[in-house]
Amino acid sequence: MKANQFFFLSILVLFSARSMAQTTAKKFTWGLKVGANFSQLDDLSYQTPRLGSDGLPVMSGGNVVYDFFQQNDAHTTGLVGGAYARIGRKMYIQPEVLFSVKGGKMDLIRQGLETRSFDTRVGSIDLPLLLGIKLGPLRLNAGPMASLRVLDGDLKGALKEYTSQSVRQSIQQAQFGYQAGIGLSFSGMQLDLRREGGLGKSASTTAEPTTPASVSPRSSLWQLTVGFGF
Repeated sequence: MKANQFFFLSILVLFSARSMAQTTAKKFTWGLKVGANFSQLDDLSYQTPRLGSDGLPVMSGGNVVYDFFQQNDAHTTGLVGGAYARIGRKMYIQPEVLFSVKGGKMDLIRQGLETRSFDTRVGSIDLPLLLGIKLGPLRLNAGPMASLRVLDGDLKGALKEYTSQSVRQSIQQAQFGYQAGIGLSFSGMQLDLRREGGLGKSASTTAEPTTPASVSPRSSLWQLTVGFGF
């Protein structure tokens, strides 16, 4: 999804929230949440040259030996947590800042060697902007989301990088998607189940991975969280 499309959706959400605030008594709450992602890799399949200990491609019969990566249908579990704000009563807007670990399982098919399966995970700073409606204790919400990758789980370093560079640079590095789901509010507790997916490719691409550790695929997931509002 292109950045201008993401901002168009965000503006629609904000405009809806403004109109909503003009017809209802404004209410603001915020809270913390934590939970789990149950993620699976999106369609992914590619080949890469096998490298030797010297860093050069392995040759056989005068030809380069290739290894093949492809997604596995199994799911991977990762943690998610962060903060949210909710503006509005029956209808509301809900921006969030989350640290999320997602990924899936991949198969490494190697010519002449045994096929290996492994988990691939990547951390990200997720920024959903949701528009929702309350139906008694039940909540329905959906909206666009931007994700910024966190390398090697270094959240502090990622925050320093993204806050020290221009907004334009961060947008170019972001991957865009959506979240949609249902929630239940009771006694200050917030229980949410959401579906998350990607909307197009990342705004920036990296070189083709050559090892499992360098894989950074896109995944779709179910997210289950519990939170407490203040």
